[in-house]
Amino acid sequence: MWIHIVIFIMIFGTAIAWKAGWIPLDGIVDAKSRRLFFLTAAAGNILGMAVTAGSGSGMVYSSGLRLEKEETGAREERFLVRIDGEEAGSVSVQVPEKESDVPEEEPEAALSKEEEQELKIREILEQYNQEKNSKDYYYLPAEWKGKKFQWETPADNSGSLLSALAFAAAIVLMLKKAREEQEQKVKRSEQLLMDYPALVMKFTLLVQAGMTERKAFQKISLDYRRGHTGKARFAYEEILAACNEMESGVSEAEAYRRFGERCAQIKYKTFATLLIQNLQKGSRRMSDMLEKESLEAWDERKRKARVLGEAAATKLLLPMAMMLMVVMAVIMIPAFLSFYT
Repeated sequence: MWIHIVIFIMIFGTAIAWKAGWIPLDGIVDAKSRRLFFLTAAAGNILGMAVTAGSGSGMVYSSGLRLEKEETGAREERFLVRIDGEEAGSVSVQVPEKESDVPEEEPEAALSKEEEQELKIREILEQYNQEKNSKDYYYLPAEWKGKKFQWETPADNSGSLLSALAFAAAIVLMLKKAREEQEQKVKRSEQLLMDYPALVMKFTLLVQAGMTERKAFQKISLDYRRGHTGKARFAYEEILAACNEMESGVSEAEAYRRFGERCAQIKYKTFATLLIQNLQKGSRRMSDMLEKESLEAWDERKRKARVLGEAAATKLLLPMAMMLMVVMAVIMIPAFLSFYT
């Protein structure tokens, strides 16, 4: 039972340490992953405690033990043995015992200390049960030739094992969840960067056509809703959210500021700053600045595409090497076979 207490202490100690900020994992593990860890570890430990309480610890028999012989067949039980209070090892008891055949003489092999002790205990049990000569029961003596025996059944450790496995599984699930969250953030960041040039270019064309910033935002969000195929595009989702905020009463400048913060990319924050400055101070060169920004974004996207292409080529090296080995095997094996035949 002590292992369950230790695990509970570890769980609550970790929770307190996280709450106090002593474990600096806020940037790696989010709140949802932490809750998943605590719930899984606590639930597994409670289940392990229930299993341990149901199976109980090892039973100690200091007054001997009588084992009933069953007609269905033999069964084997293992006991820890203490002689005069000192541990004497363990022994497996088979009820009923197999009929012993007289073995042929073989050269004696060196026995370990534990094996010698178990052999002595077996001889004592055999002599004791021969004296009892019972057809229905098998006896474990409480005393033999002035020595007191104590028999103990090994404790069932399945509950402790279950708790330990649940704690380890909770750690794995937490790290897996944190890794998935990190991968989603990376994918979102890459998608935002890839969509930025087309978004700024479309916005620039709409502004140059005579639309206001707000109307251009509404036009982009409307086109996105009409052509939405099910897979979300984060940049356009944020524009849609900004339009909804403006319709609900949020000021236009505040909606643009929130849009830049939600995207959490320098490019989008710069774009939002341009919109806010034009809204507050006005700028005759707004169209030129947006056009310059869109051209720079396209150049950045081209560089990003080249980097991704080089990364993909690197990942293909291993499959290509494996295919080369297969081709070489297909060519060389028939050649060797024809040479030897």
